[in-house]
Amino acid sequence: MRENTAKELETGLDAGSLSKIKVRRSKDAKNASPKKVKSGDITDRLQALADELEATKPAVAVAKPAFEDDNSGLFETEKKRLAAKAQPKITVSPPVTEEPPLAKPVPASKKKAKVAVSPKVLPKEKPAAQKSKKPASQKPRKAILTPDVASAVPPRRANWARPAAAPGWQKKVSSPDILTYWMELRNGNRYPTWQNLDTQKIGKFWPNCLLVHCDHGVGRLQLQTGFSNELRRSAKQADPLRDLSSDIDFTPMVVDWVLNLARDVANSGKPAHGTEYFPSAFDEFPLRVIALPLSSDQIDIDHVLCYVQKL
Repeated sequence: MRENTAKELETGLDAGSLSKIKVRRSKDAKNASPKKVKSGDITDRLQALADELEATKPAVAVAKPAFEDDNSGLFETEKKRLAAKAQPKITVSPPVTEEPPLAKPVPASKKKAKVAVSPKVLPKEKPAAQKSKKPASQKPRKAILTPDVASAVPPRRANWARPAAAPGWQKKVSSPDILTYWMELRNGNRYPTWQNLDTQKIGKFWPNCLLVHCDHGVGRLQLQTGFSNELRRSAKQADPLRDLSSDIDFTPMVVDWVLNLARDVANSGKPAHGTEYFPSAFDEFPLRVIALPLSSDQIDIDHVLCYVQKL
């Protein structure tokens, strides 16, 4: 007995003995479906949108119009200039006034002399004199003074109410999704236009947005600084006490990364997103960019809206 035990300790467990062990598995494990990805994932939503844009891509390309760039950098000024250029001029003719027909002269025989009638004046009646009654003399009452009771609660100020404490935990107000906002701007088209961007709404919910201008004639990408300034101005008007200092440091490395992603969107015509780590003073921080295409002629991408988010 001791010899057999010693041999087993020396040789150790046989490798083939592990294959004899049977593990019980539940019947549900065989029929279990693979794990599903969340429906709200930004990757799946952007992929579905890219497939839709690829399916609705026109077969014949339309000649692209020449894009005029005055290098003004003012977002609102450019928007107003294009809106005024698109409206046709309408000439309004002055209204024609018709002269009224001349009245026929009335013969003198039919004219009646007007007689002035003086109204009758009636004499005014004197109101009857009313006898004034003297009030009965009353004895003055003595004022009873009661001592003021000191209150433990301090008196409240006039026209000032204390905020009532809401019971339970307060629900966090969720900000809208920028991809949903982009879908609303489409209005049935393939792409929204950059003229339809609402700087007040974007500055309130997504202040870290950048607008990239894509000049296909020159092959150059340029950041629209006027758009960023308009976002800061709109956010300041909506909330004067809001801290406008961004939590993202837009270093040249970050800007170059955003422009590269915007170039891919301008060439493919499909939205995209990317995540990258950037060095900081003490550690690395991750950033995510969601790049959404904009087009005025629904063919060529002339602008890209980039939302930079710190994860």
